[in-house]
Amino acid sequence: MKKIIIIVISAFIFILIGIGINNQYSKYKLNKVVQAFKTKAVNLKTVKYNSGFEDLMPLKPILKDKRIVAMGEATHGTKEFFQMKHRMFQLLVEKMGYNVFAMEASQPDCMAVNDYILNGNGDPIKLIKNLGFWTWDTKEVLDMVEWMKEYNKTHEKKIKFYGFDMQSSHTAAENVINYLNKVDPFYEVSVHEVLSKFNDRTLDYGVKKQLPIDGIKEIKNIFQKNKDEYIKKSSKEQYELYMQNLNVICEFYDMFGTGGSDFQKETKRDKYMAENVKWILDHEGEDSKIMLWAHNLHVSKGIDKFGSSNSDYPEGNVKRMGSNLYDMYGNKMYVIGFEFNKGDLRANYTNKENGQTVNGKCTLKAAKENSAAYIFSKVNPIFFIDFNTCKKNKYAKNILSKPQYCHDIGAVFPGENKSFESEILDLRYDGLIFVDTTSSAKPN
Repeated sequence: MKKIIIIVISAFIFILIGIGINNQYSKYKLNKVVQAFKTKAVNLKTVKYNSGFEDLMPLKPILKDKRIVAMGEATHGTKEFFQMKHRMFQLLVEKMGYNVFAMEASQPDCMAVNDYILNGNGDPIKLIKNLGFWTWDTKEVLDMVEWMKEYNKTHEKKIKFYGFDMQSSHTAAENVINYLNKVDPFYEVSVHEVLSKFNDRTLDYGVKKQLPIDGIKEIKNIFQKNKDEYIKKSSKEQYELYMQNLNVICEFYDMFGTGGSDFQKETKRDKYMAENVKWILDHEGEDSKIMLWAHNLHVSKGIDKFGSSNSDYPEGNVKRMGSNLYDMYGNKMYVIGFEFNKGDLRANYTNKENGQTVNGKCTLKAAKENSAAYIFSKVNPIFFIDFNTCKKNKYAKNILSKPQYCHDIGAVFPGENKSFESEILDLRYDGLIFVDTTSSAKPN
């Protein structure tokens, strides 16, 4: 009996020793990883714009040959992400010759914001609200729009503001009606009913299936046939813009009016967003350079599983906007993802007391040890990393090239335990900005 007890105790001691050694090795490895990122990181002093560019200067050689800088966000409601993107755009405009901004919002709706920053027309708060997404109706976006307007006042090379989404048709239809009233009023009368069917903010899925899309295609044919005449009565720029409004209506219908699963709609949406970005660059000319603003998912160069364990949707592989753009522009594009450790964000969530959907502040605790955010939280409060630079170190390369849990929150907060997805960072982005502690975006 004594022998058995001694054997059991000895085995237990060996197990404890093994656990201790393993923990020591894990800590050693973590320290090596953290040190690797510390040596490669560009530490940033602030996320706020108008704070100078000295700390951002190391990004210039990394971005110098790029035509597209696509900037993501790990949530749709984080103040610091929005502020940092504003600061990055200021750098790109003032130090690197960028002249176009485009965001994950309806392209036709963004035309009014563009008119505001160029000509001062309209109320910016109302114009931002009319973008159709509460996510952008924030003080941080308003600050950026006002900065663009002030910049344009004193610079010959103007900033332009675009959207690349297609999830609504009403503004596009209204824009085309107004344009035809100017260049071809008799024809507008004959197609007014067709366009008015799409000029409806209350369209639901059942109605969309019955929309007269063939009529829109015929209007496109008339636009092409009368191109020279329409340009004479307006301008080449205006003609192209309103033809693109018709394209957006067709994209909208293809996404919502032809049936198909949520996976198919998501695939179409990212494909069309990429095509719309290409249209913007072609429209603005070969010297144009653009910064994109969207969720991490959409700027991703990878092909993502749609659905996943945190969703009710069936899984499928979605080729994202960033991946489609990468096929078109290759190394002329640079994708920057965002990640954070803890803090607040703004999102829709379910009120546990009454089951109603509420929009407001949500809070996340510090990230757990099995996540990329936990590692990055040991590096610096705010920093940027370029993956090609980091991959020169084997410890950093190992983290970037293998699956890591990362925050992935859109307009809806799924709860703390469902806020992470497994991602291979190196397949999604070219670089990353990390903010340790965040706060919620402030609504206008």
